[in-house]
Amino acid sequence: FTISRPASWHRVETEDGIRVWFLPQTVPAGETPETQATDFIVVMSRADAGPLPEGEVRRLAMSLLPMHGVSGFQRTAESTDQVAWYRFELTGSTRGREWASVGLLVTGARRLHYVVCAAPLSDWRTKQKLCDDVLRSFRPGDLSR
Repeated sequence: FTISRPASWHRVETEDGIRVWFLPQTVPAGETPETQATDFIVVMSRADAGPLPEGEVRRLAMSLLPMHGVSGFQRTAESTDQVAWYRFELTGSTRGREWASVGLLVTGARRLHYVVCAAPLSDWRTKQKLCDDVLRSFRPGDLSR
């Protein structure tokens, strides 16, 4: 995949290679983005035969991050018979600190990508444009491998 992000943000990959995080600051030693980040871009990749049906996509969208709710969930015009694109808005929290975000779930023949750009709820109005730009820049690559 390719994605645009602020140049100063740090790339952090999880040990299992499933999640790639982009963070404005480093995570303290011994911690993970999942337990610390409220300002982040994350791309999760999974091998899943698809494109997945919408019900399964909705279930995944709610289960991959610590969320309170999803709204505006819709299949987008970029979708084809081979690759389905879904866009949504969601809120969640990390250690009691709330964040708002926008996300994409792109599902193809053998792989899917789940992309979320989030900011602390208190900063969302100023960071939403950045997140919208990040999502517009996302290109999933070959989803048939």
